[in-house]
Amino acid sequence: MHTLNPTAIKIADLAEHYIQTRGFNGFSFRDIQSELGITTASIHYHFKTKQDLAHAVIERYVQRYQTKLSEIHQQNELAQSKLTAFAKEFIKTHQSNKLCLCGMFASDLYSLSKEVVMPLNRFVDINHNWLTSVIKQGIANGELQQNIDPEGVAKLYFSALEGSLLMGQFRASDNIEVIARNLIAAITEKTS
Repeated sequence: MHTLNPTAIKIADLAEHYIQTRGFNGFSFRDIQSELGITTASIHYHFKTKQDLAHAVIERYVQRYQTKLSEIHQQNELAQSKLTAFAKEFIKTHQSNKLCLCGMFASDLYSLSKEVVMPLNRFVDINHNWLTSVIKQGIANGELQQNIDPEGVAKLYFSALEGSLLMGQFRASDNIEVIARNLIAAITEKTS
């Protein structure tokens, strides 16, 4: 991904906000033009099409997200702590009245180009692989049950958090923290 200049960064930041609050099909270049006080021609100068803008937005998001996963890994020794910190990222997103960028793009999947879908698939793979690694660590160090399937649990955990974030938009009882805590408790090794 190429480096964006300050105007392109403002455009991409606003587009990311719109996607996380309205969805990919819920805004236009005209919305960006009105919000930033720039011309549509200026937006097209930086991003020829809305798909090009979406591609830049998801690529930046994936890069920031990978950095966050590295921080979580470095700042937490135990697998359970890593899983809890991972869930806290979903909680932060919910508290900012947004949805996961990946989840919002998924709702508009049939409107997206292959160039946008590819990094979305990579985003899901990054999550599954990172969570699988954390769960394997937890099994190896005796924190988590020995008989669980790390890949299956990783997919379950990620899907549950994505789903709870979505459901949390209209059902306050679907608490992300409670769901994460219950899933972690379900896979934790019981000591007598």
